[in-house]
Amino acid sequence: MNSLRNKFESRSGGFHDKTLCVRYVWLIPVLLFVVLRLPALIHMPGGQDEHWFAVPGYTVWKEGIPRIPYVPTQNRDTFFKDADRCLFTLPPALFYLQAPFFAIFPAGYPTARIPLFLAALATIPLTFGLCKRLGTSDAAALLAATLMAIGRPLMFTGLVVRPDLLCAVCGWLCILMLTRFFADGRLSQLSISGLFCGLGALFHPFALVFAIQVGFAIVAMRSSIIDKAKQSLVFGLSTGATLLLWTPLIAMYPQEFENQFFANVVDRAGPGIGSRMLFPWDSLRHHAVLLFEFAGVWQCLLLASALVAGSVVILTTQPRRFAVPYLGLCWSSVYLTAVVAGIHPTKGYWVYPVFWIMGALALTVDWFAGTVHGDRNSQAAGDREVPGRKRRRIVYWISAVLLIGISLPGAGLTSSYRYVRYWGDPKYHAPTFIAQVLDDLPKEGLFLADLSYVFDVYLSGRETLLCQEREFYWGDQTIDYAVILLAWEGLDANWSEQYDAVLEKTYGTRERPQNCFVEVYRPQELLNE
Repeated sequence: MNSLRNKFESRSGGFHDKTLCVRYVWLIPVLLFVVLRLPALIHMPGGQDEHWFAVPGYTVWKEGIPRIPYVPTQNRDTFFKDADRCLFTLPPALFYLQAPFFAIFPAGYPTARIPLFLAALATIPLTFGLCKRLGTSDAAALLAATLMAIGRPLMFTGLVVRPDLLCAVCGWLCILMLTRFFADGRLSQLSISGLFCGLGALFHPFALVFAIQVGFAIVAMRSSIIDKAKQSLVFGLSTGATLLLWTPLIAMYPQEFENQFFANVVDRAGPGIGSRMLFPWDSLRHHAVLLFEFAGVWQCLLLASALVAGSVVILTTQPRRFAVPYLGLCWSSVYLTAVVAGIHPTKGYWVYPVFWIMGALALTVDWFAGTVHGDRNSQAAGDREVPGRKRRRIVYWISAVLLIGISLPGAGLTSSYRYVRYWGDPKYHAPTFIAQVLDDLPKEGLFLADLSYVFDVYLSGRETLLCQEREFYWGDQTIDYAVILLAWEGLDANWSEQYDAVLEKTYGTRERPQNCFVEVYRPQELLNE
């Protein structure tokens, strides 16, 4: 770790002396991400998990308490028992971060996505900066940042209302601050590292991954047992003090905390973490499938190749005191992501190891181009005047075309094109579309809606209930509803039959994935009258 920090420091001097144009070249992939993803953020209806994690930020702004008012279920197995009183399925930092944006922008799914979008924007210069501090050329760092910007991991985590990306950003900063501590020994740096770890845990329990990495690094460092104990205490106290910010809310709603957090996080992960670490095969197989779905076949191939090839290049070209800790960081990120998450179905965790893999990818690209990084005291790679500059430039261009080309399938280009071309068109713009649909419907009575538009229905002032599996969520209680609104989730699950509902009217079309549509259902007995 100390060598890793020295590597960062020795390379960063040249980076800061660059011309203004080169120093801010990372703005290119940032702007690319904005162009590609902002249209989707604005136009998309609610997606996976957004019906759970969008509205609590709104209720924090209005009431000070994160909750889901349209989910008054009493079944603990849903993970949301009493979530209409207070939400505890995950820690609440995301919701408190969302709240100020609801004070500035119109309430709805797009506003709830803003913190994730900003975190995605921050990820891109962080990726560029990581590569530069590993000693890569500007070209390789820019390529890595661009691949991060167009990649599916950042696309999903930067657009969907879940705390995974915000937790990962805290993890990256936690590890980077740890390298600073190992370089100068100042406990303030270690304390800041612990603060980021605690903040990450307030976003998601996935923070356990980088907490384990920090603990292992402290134990592995050459120092006395007393120093290790002191360092562990400082890091642990900083992390714990940050986590204490959650305790007032837990003290107010202890039963809700037990019902939701334990059901969703602890019970759901499978066997204990110690068992999973010793016997990780089930977790690894489970997450291999999730990663394939998350990144897609081509980007999975790219990431796997970058990790394996990068490991070979780093081991053969870098000093051992740098290669071992950095590769340990990369590989442990992959391993721990799988075993800490266990059999939990969420995929967004995988953005965390992708960040470290991008550093290995950039070093590999430079190696192919003939740029050597083994000498830590040499000038920055991009400034070298050595034979073969033209050859290196050709290799960089070929690498960029090949790697970006591999990343384009599944990168959301079609969606971006259609959202830009039909900007604001109700056929593609979900907020306008559902507002027009609701204008056609009465305001009286109970409205059920699935994830696509339940938040919009709630914001319209109507009495709202989330449409989910009938018996699983609501048991045998009578539900006297007036209207059910179903989009892709409800139609695919055939929920209209569970609620004895009959189709009254269809709005929009399912012709394209980007099209807005919803079907309006009424109770069978009302239509028979």
